[in-house]
Amino acid sequence: MLNGQLVDLKSYAEKQLYGISPGCIGKCDSNPCLNNGTCFEKYDGYTCDCRWTAFKGPICADEIGVNLKANSMIRYDFEGIWRSTISENIRVGFTTTNPKGFLLGLFSNISKEYMTIMVSNSGHLRVVFDFGFERQELIFPDQHFGLGQYHDLRIRRKNSGSTLIMEVDGSDPKEFHFDIKESTDAQFNNIQHLYIGRNSSMTEGFVGCVSRVEFDDIYPLKLLFQQDGPPNVSGMNTTIKEDFCGVEPVTHPPPLIETRPPPVLDENKVKAAYNETNSALIGGIFFIILIVILILAFLVGRYVARHKGDYITQEDRGADIALDPDDAVIHSTTGHQVQKKREWFI
Repeated sequence: MLNGQLVDLKSYAEKQLYGISPGCIGKCDSNPCLNNGTCFEKYDGYTCDCRWTAFKGPICADEIGVNLKANSMIRYDFEGIWRSTISENIRVGFTTTNPKGFLLGLFSNISKEYMTIMVSNSGHLRVVFDFGFERQELIFPDQHFGLGQYHDLRIRRKNSGSTLIMEVDGSDPKEFHFDIKESTDAQFNNIQHLYIGRNSSMTEGFVGCVSRVEFDDIYPLKLLFQQDGPPNVSGMNTTIKEDFCGVEPVTHPPPLIETRPPPVLDENKVKAAYNETNSALIGGIFFIILIVILILAFLVGRYVARHKGDYITQEDRGADIALDPDDAVIHSTTGHQVQKKREWFI
């Protein structure tokens, strides 16, 4: 239904009228919005909603990062009811030439549980956590992470917290399994703080650029740099400025501009409609226009005639035949109206 009327779009498509063709697909079917951005169809395009991503830009591909120094720290405080999780989704991108430092950490002062992600002195990734069942330390030794290249790390848990999956730069994920009894609480309880760069007990932290930070549905760097951001996320000790960490945004080729074909006109119908035009009606219209023009001409002429007349001049009589000003004074018959005044000298 279109504008309250049933429209057979299939017939329009079969005739290929108004830019409609059978088998056409929507713009969002090609998934143009990246990083889990939400795509919305428009009349002649699409738009991406990046609110639930750690990115920004027209297709949710622009990095939101920060260049950290040794004493830099960003803290996000969980407000209200503190969060407890059994299956986390964590992501952080980074680049550094200093192979050591604290990337990301989650802490609870209530349960004393924590999780930290860092680059070790040997340049390997190191994940340490204690969720109440026992302290665990995982190392990703397959490559060196302190050579200035950009890396994208994803960490998540499954199987009621007994399996941790680590994926680096889109490579095959590595799974780490823990022997946890069914009665054991593997939940990360009462998370209060999320730190980036270093935590409050450290004097030196990560040196390099960090971006695309997310913890479940929380994007602390995006909140930090947005206008009028929330008070529970802040940068400390140094001036924190937004950086894209050397990662150029992904772009799509410009979309093809769709044009509608011109309407097909039936010349016979046009001629028939023209011949059926009432010529008497057209003649009557021209006659009325002519009468209006004549009436306007009459009114204008009458107005000009009524305002035509003599006017009074101050020129002396008899001066019109004079050849020069002196001669005009001599031949004047009326004379100048000169008022004589007396002057007194003291």
